Amino acid sequence: MENKSLRYTLPPMGWNSFCSMNCEPNQKVLMEAADALVETGLKDAGYIYVNLDDGWIEKERGSDGRLVVRKDRFPDGMRALTDYIHKRGLKAGIYLGCGQTTWNGDAGSVGHEFEDAQDIADWGFDFLKYDDHPTEMDPPDRDLIAEYMKMACALKATGRDILYNICDHGSYSPWKWAQGVSPMWRIGIDIRDQWDGPTGEAAWSLMDTIDCRNADLYPYAGVGHFNDPDMLVVGMHKANDWMGPGCTDIEYMTNFALWCMMAAPLMIGCDIRNMTETTKKILMHKGLIAIDQDPLCVQARRVRHNKKTGEDVWVKPLSDMRWAVALTNRSKKKKSLSFKIEDLNLSKGVKGKLWDVWEDKDAGKFDCEFSVEVESHGTKVYIFSPVFGK
Repeated sequence: MENKSLRYTLPPMGWNSFCSMNCEPNQKVLMEAADALVETGLKDAGYIYVNLDDGWIEKERGSDGRLVVRKDRFPDGMRALTDYIHKRGLKAGIYLGCGQTTWNGDAGSVGHEFEDAQDIADWGFDFLKYDDHPTEMDPPDRDLIAEYMKMACALKATGRDILYNICDHGSYSPWKWAQGVSPMWRIGIDIRDQWDGPTGEAAWSLMDTIDCRNADLYPYAGVGHFNDPDMLVVGMHKANDWMGPGCTDIEYMTNFALWCMMAAPLMIGCDIRNMTETTKKILMHKGLIAIDQDPLCVQARRVRHNKKTGEDVWVKPLSDMRWAVALTNRSKKKKSLSFKIEDLNLSKGVKGKLWDVWEDKDAGKFDCEFSVEVESHGTKVYIFSPVFGK
């Protein structure tokens, strides 16, 4: 049987309800989010998924053993929701709990994988986030890998083309076994709207998400399979207390730039119905999106990481004989950052030109080394193209 997950060759792009709505999503907001994707231009920029997260299921299954939709939040049912999203030219995503319950304590899918997969297929969903929630009810010999693979088989059996998002929070190293099972897998715990430092709970800040896990996982990403560092927090600006203290727009630019460099799925977390113009410009930046969606799907490698000075240099090979280079200033002061031709694993005989991605302009010739002033917590991104005389 055909492995449909391999159809998804590029990192998916869309919006997810969790960061702005936690476990209290509703039909009205999901439909308004679909409208916003279209009306703001986000859809045209590539964001096509409208993903419903935790909080849509009742805590107990029905007498027939099926999941029960919360009528107070989704009075017209799931088919009406997906029909609305599809009519806007978008795709619909949904959430299930891999285990006894979801994180909200609602009915989980363990032991009901084939029924639940068929239900979401019949409702017309195109994406499934399957989220592990360990509980005291779990057997001591629980085999989470088998549970995730069972759901993959259940989705395939429906005959519907559903993108499968494994979300075990990195606990079972899915990057080592999930290629071909799922096109994307979460590499760690939940992200928070915070630049760095301790979050005070079981979550990571932007920089911790990279340092604690994703920076080292570049060998496992490629065409049709992506490390998922969780949703973008761009534009949240402390929208709620539980997501964190918020970031500056410069920090949000770094969030977006590094996710694009890492060939990560781009799932927006902020309330897209109420974005600032700056947030729109960041999320719809054509040059950065092109780096994320480059057909090589190579995840950037961090070639320099100086904790003392706060300097990070990232390199990402692109198609058509180009290289993207990102310079991140993690220090509290503006400073000059640089990179050399050797950072690209090229020789000194290779000369070329640079393109400033954020500014969308020519950055001049490149001859062995380049340096530039970078704002505190900012990230400059360049594309290097070799040039040889006749």
